[in-house]
Amino acid sequence: MEGYATKVPELNNCDAAQIRKSRIVSRIYVEGYDTSRSGYDFVNSMREHFSSCGEVMHVYIPGYTGYIPGTTLNRFSLIYLRGEGAEEKALKLSGSYSGRGHKLVVEPYPFHAKHLDHKFAPTRYEDNIQHHTILVGGYDTRLPLEHVERYLYEQLSKCGRVMIAICEDGQGFVYSNAYVTLVGIDAVEKLLQLSGSDEEGWESLKFSRFDCPDRDGEAGACNMRPDCPLDPYSSYSTPVMALASLAPEDPNLPKPPCMTSLLPRPWIYRKVSGTGCGCILNTETGDEVEVPPSLLEPASRICYAPEDPNLPKPWKGLVDISTGYGYFWNTETNVTQYEIPYSSASLLGLIHSSVYQRKFLHG
Repeated sequence: MEGYATKVPELNNCDAAQIRKSRIVSRIYVEGYDTSRSGYDFVNSMREHFSSCGEVMHVYIPGYTGYIPGTTLNRFSLIYLRGEGAEEKALKLSGSYSGRGHKLVVEPYPFHAKHLDHKFAPTRYEDNIQHHTILVGGYDTRLPLEHVERYLYEQLSKCGRVMIAICEDGQGFVYSNAYVTLVGIDAVEKLLQLSGSDEEGWESLKFSRFDCPDRDGEAGACNMRPDCPLDPYSSYSTPVMALASLAPEDPNLPKPPCMTSLLPRPWIYRKVSGTGCGCILNTETGDEVEVPPSLLEPASRICYAPEDPNLPKPWKGLVDISTGYGYFWNTETNVTQYEIPYSSASLLGLIHSSVYQRKFLHG
């Protein structure tokens, strides 16, 4: 959409070519590391080991969904590096030693290559329902919130299923960074490829590296103050399930679950007696943020979300127009939830492989 992105200053051909090279993301194959480490420790060790090559945008560990005592990591992984000459620099580290004396094997594996896909096939289904979060900036913060949301959704949905959380400050300006959650490794790889391309609409967007796995035994924990969506000094954030082509408001549709269920552990909500307000409390640090009840229980206006062929029957996607949050409705039991519902077959596969865990970012 014209005017939604930040205006990019005109560059000469040499400068433009240099910027394009610096944004290119390379994919490399790595094995030989210590598989007894947790995902958190392994990702941080790879970030450190390959930091001289470029920016480590993402570390993909096939089949990993959280730390489980007594289990080991997959013996091979993919690392995505951004920067000019990143691949060549990384290949020079083949034969180098990572932590605990393990000798790394590093091979090129460009996005168009397929010869190693069979190694990733056994876990690809589980890997394509995992959530990955990244910060995105570079859009025009002077535009109205709904314009920025729609622009980001139109661009980023080219990668696959996305959820976007973005807030306004108290003066009507949107924050300069949006939290974007992508569902699945295929969506992650598509974004990384487009971020280094000349795709229209992506020229001004800026991407941080993807989030790191949780620390050992702390799956879902978050000690950062949850400014989105529960900061009383900002507008409601909007993880965008679908902003385009929303259906008309329907007063007969069921209301969404209480928004307190979106709080990441160890944050909880409690009412303050006699004030009519409440607060969100970090049970580990003792930090408190006071919030009015209307922030957690807004007046809901509901409509259907665009049809999603991936939803199992009898689930339907709905959108709370007053907050922008998407949620899910079981038309047979009348249950509503923020968690993405899985089919029975999907759940059996997840439970059987011991990779099912609760997620706290939903769309």
